[in-house]
Amino acid sequence: MKLLALSGFVPEQICDITRFTGYEGERKINHYCSYASDFISQVLSDNTFDGAVFPRSCDSSRIMKSYLEDSDKFLYQLNIPARQDDLAVEYFAKEIENYRNAVEQHYQTKLEDIKDRSVCISRRNKQIYNNYKNLEHISYSKYLNALHRMLQKPLAEQQVLNHYEPVSSCGKRVYLIGSFLCDEAIAKMIEDSGMKIVGDNLPESGRLASAPEIPDGNDIYKGIAQSILSSRLSPSQNNFQKLMARDLEEIEDKDINGVIFAMQKYCEPYEYLYSVYKKILDEKGIKSLKLSLSDMENGKNMALPIEAFSDTL
Repeated sequence: MKLLALSGFVPEQICDITRFTGYEGERKINHYCSYASDFISQVLSDNTFDGAVFPRSCDSSRIMKSYLEDSDKFLYQLNIPARQDDLAVEYFAKEIENYRNAVEQHYQTKLEDIKDRSVCISRRNKQIYNNYKNLEHISYSKYLNALHRMLQKPLAEQQVLNHYEPVSSCGKRVYLIGSFLCDEAIAKMIEDSGMKIVGDNLPESGRLASAPEIPDGNDIYKGIAQSILSSRLSPSQNNFQKLMARDLEEIEDKDINGVIFAMQKYCEPYEYLYSVYKKILDEKGIKSLKLSLSDMENGKNMALPIEAFSDTL
């Protein structure tokens, strides 16, 4: 099986997935969340994938299955609870169990290494966290590129790069907020403009590194659900206050000069989040920049605003 997965809400503990990191082919849907649109286009056009698994967590993702129903591929959509309490864990645990059963039934196989995979994932996330803590002394663009390449490999082949060529910690300190940053060139533009990314809440970086280990217990599904729902929050989880409190604590601890929002166009959760964030940052005297990306090739249009923002810091 080869499954293309969208979002960190897809449990890697069940089976190998290839994490979507951006599609450069023909786009089939316009005026739609570009991240979701590119995912749909890749599922439809890339015959190396025989299935797809994705969440039902926002307006864009809720209708994705309707675009893919005629693909003749294995499809599974996970319902994601917006809450983070015990009831949400119970609900999501059942969703994860149903996902496992669906994979086993479709591919006529037994998935019996879930606990071993959980150990591997916890070890990998710890290594990512160690790199994340050291962002001040490494190139963020190289770190991000290494993460993206890693997430496209089977779990057994996911090797975290633990050695980066040291770089100067000098520069205008910025914090990066947004959905999955498909366009890696943006991180390089930020660095080349004299800014230093020392923290983020991206799904493939800060949020992945924050996932707690699965607690000991007999119910592996509850453990997986608890770990995913206890990671740093996504805007789609309906808890802006807790999300912002965690980010603002890090922004203050790291003496951030500016905050950059790299957001996919037409992404409602991040649009709502940005308006609330900007008000708080303005009150604290922290400058911010909003980059609205229409697709993963949009970075070439971002050089000028990034350079202008750097000049203001």
